[in-house]
Amino acid sequence: MNWFARPDLPTERLLLWRLLFPPVRALATAFAPIRLEGREHLPASGPCLLVANHINWYDPPAIEFALGIPIRYMAKRELFAIPIIGFALWAAGNFPVRRGESDRRALETALRVLQAGQPIGFFPEGTRSKDGRMRRAKPGIGFLARRSGAPIVPIAVSGTPQAGIRIPPHADITVRVGPAFTLADLDGRALDDQALADAIMERVAALLPSHMRGHYSDPRSG
Repeated sequence: MNWFARPDLPTERLLLWRLLFPPVRALATAFAPIRLEGREHLPASGPCLLVANHINWYDPPAIEFALGIPIRYMAKRELFAIPIIGFALWAAGNFPVRRGESDRRALETALRVLQAGQPIGFFPEGTRSKDGRMRRAKPGIGFLARRSGAPIVPIAVSGTPQAGIRIPPHADITVRVGPAFTLADLDGRALDDQALADAIMERVAALLPSHMRGHYSDPRSG
């Protein structure tokens, strides 16, 4: 087993995740419960692209706590240089990405993770939306979906900016999972990467309250 785990390693070799995730998840959700809807839509096994909107730093752990599975996330590379945080990110199977530019190396790493049968968590907007409204996706998710052919699972996250410890506990956060789909469902062969990214994010937007859909409020927004 490795402390510094490659993201394509199977779950049983993610030592830190196996040791710490269950108690951390139990503690976090005891004081800040998460409402989960649509868990049945998640594939039982195999690779998938978990695609979500992004409104708060807590979105990645909230999704992972809600689903209870090890998710490999791309995270901005600056986080990996922070003591303890960087170690925890590496040890849990996450990997860095250069935010704000096309990072083909990170996308190739993501492809290896999917080829190894592991789930990838992806926030196509590229950064958090400060007002909670969806921003237009970057085309990277279109490239990754086309190259991998993996099932895509849309996930809508709401309430993370307002979440906190409540006595008695109260579920501020909602994680809503939509039905998995593939490029064939989108006729993705006829779309370029940006149009494909937009089509994917429209599935995410459909799971959100209307006031959070932002760029994807109009289904023709792509």
